[in-house]
Amino acid sequence: MKYCKGLFSNGNRGQVLLIVVLTTIVSLTVGLTIVSRTITNLKISKQNEESQRAFQAAEGGIEQALSSAQTGNPSLLTQNFSNSSSSDTKTTVISAEGGNNILLNNGESVDQDSGMDVWLSTYPDYSSPTTGDVTIFWSNQDIQLSGSPEKCGKTDGSSVHSALEVVLLSGSVTSPTFTKKVFDPCARIPSSDIYDNVTKQTVGGITFNYQATISVTNGLIMKVIPIYNSTKIAVGSSVALPSQGSLIESTGTSGDTVRKVVYYSSYPQIPLEIFPYSVISQ
Repeated sequence: MKYCKGLFSNGNRGQVLLIVVLTTIVSLTVGLTIVSRTITNLKISKQNEESQRAFQAAEGGIEQALSSAQTGNPSLLTQNFSNSSSSDTKTTVISAEGGNNILLNNGESVDQDSGMDVWLSTYPDYSSPTTGDVTIFWSNQDIQLSGSPEKCGKTDGSSVHSALEVVLLSGSVTSPTFTKKVFDPCARIPSSDIYDNVTKQTVGGITFNYQATISVTNGLIMKVIPIYNSTKIAVGSSVALPSQGSLIESTGTSGDTVRKVVYYSSYPQIPLEIFPYSVISQ
């Protein structure tokens, strides 16, 4: 009988020991999980802080580059800017946009009814005017048939075909000649040149649906205005066009985090009201 009591007593002690071991394991697991989460949160917080600092450094490089850039200088300008924090570094490159093929607004859409200037002479003194053929490319929508009723019939929405108005200033700076052209693939504008066939052409990695060529003699500046819808626009020329602005790339570094900011700065745009006989200004 005493043997049986001792046996049961040893069994109870074994169960208690097992419970203690399991409790310890659970406690350690919970503790390690909390520590792991804390370390992860601290790491994420540090990464977010470094990312923010790197982004601010890159933005600061853009601001310093804009303030120190040489206006109208078409040459490549590279500058390194220091920062008050030793962990942040910035390198900013300013390059002029010009040549035989140009993406307006650095390849982003040009706003409807606002347009962008294309400098055919050297900014800001209108020297060295351009003589040659200038081709405008527009509309990068994925379309099969130009002038399809479901797209030409709409008056709003991203699928609407863009028409294009081009106003050219040429000749003498003191007494320039104004020439206006309107190109509409859907025949919505009276007396416009109608393009009812898709002629795809790739410029700067973007495929455009329409193109129109204008002969220019002593061209000074040209404003290209999308109508009915915003659109991406490219310009090609038989002769190299002058600088259109600056493309600034700024890289900020904080710790192991690197952030890059790209900013396109075009030359000051001539007010639309300066161009007479415009479809938009009327």
